[in-house]
Amino acid sequence: MFQNMNIGNGFKKKSVDQGKFLKRVGDLLQKGYTFTEAIDFLLLPNEKKTIKLKKRLISSLQKGESISSVMNKQLNIPAHVSAQIYFAEHHGQMGHTLSEAGRYLIKRRNNQQQLQKVFQYPLMLIFISIVMMVLLRKVLFPRFQSLYSSMGYEPSAKLTYLLHFIENFPMIFSSGLLFFLLLALVFSLFKKRISPVKLSDVLCRLPFLSTYIKLGHSHFFSRELSFLLSSGVSITESLLIIESQSFRPTLQYISSHCIKKLKAGSPFHECFTSLPFFQKELAFVINHGQTNGRLAEELRLYSDICFQELEEKTSASLKFIQPAIFTFVGLFIMAIYFSIMMPLFQMMQGI
Repeated sequence: MFQNMNIGNGFKKKSVDQGKFLKRVGDLLQKGYTFTEAIDFLLLPNEKKTIKLKKRLISSLQKGESISSVMNKQLNIPAHVSAQIYFAEHHGQMGHTLSEAGRYLIKRRNNQQQLQKVFQYPLMLIFISIVMMVLLRKVLFPRFQSLYSSMGYEPSAKLTYLLHFIENFPMIFSSGLLFFLLLALVFSLFKKRISPVKLSDVLCRLPFLSTYIKLGHSHFFSRELSFLLSSGVSITESLLIIESQSFRPTLQYISSHCIKKLKAGSPFHECFTSLPFFQKELAFVINHGQTNGRLAEELRLYSDICFQELEEKTSASLKFIQPAIFTFVGLFIMAIYFSIMMPLFQMMQGI
């Protein structure tokens, strides 16, 4: 199933392969297999690296390490998936959790490939257009300027601005690209220097990203809390379990905040009114669920709604990006065409 996986101290592979593996393990667990039996069945001894991976996984489990720790170290899966597995160790729905986590990783990889396709062709057109700009600037524009001077032609003010823009566009584009690279570098350094909780707080306050971040937090928290409550764990115990994991520091902070509020006598739903990480509806859903005695069920429903809304917004953004890029490229090519043809038309009219 896995090839060329031996990277560094652990194992790393594309998220789609990780997703397939987790999904198959989850499916086998739901059919009655133990975790060791599922690994032994899926990792067939057809390659040396596969045998090494199987030995590492089984050895770690025999030493008493948790499934979440083993999967995180040996398969290098994302932190939020490790957190899901950690919670599953407490609420008991390991097979279902692994299957869902696998499907999520497969879907995420498909979305990444779709995003690559969205940008691939327009970026190629932009590159070709920039090459055309450079050729125009180096080859055609000097000849046109000599022709204009010999005929005494003076281009209009608007055409002059357009010619200057086309002439300086390679420099403008390079400066813009350098700016975004510096911005990415600053963000990377900023991300390393501040805590994950502070980073989440900052991202949740940004105009465009905040909706996606809040939907993601609302989906994940309400889903895992629903599973824990459904397994018979109390609210306080559920929060303590969420606080005890180390894969998602933001959830640790949220759980700690809620526990302090509950000890101070605040109702559970009021714990979320002052937190910037969630959608405003979460507090209402919790209050409504506690009132009618269906908190776990309504949290699960709300989690599904958040996930659906997140998918819809992501799809809408992808559908918007490509037409926007094509519009830019189209205007760009039209500008090149007009910069060449308009002076010729104006000179012909003056003859």
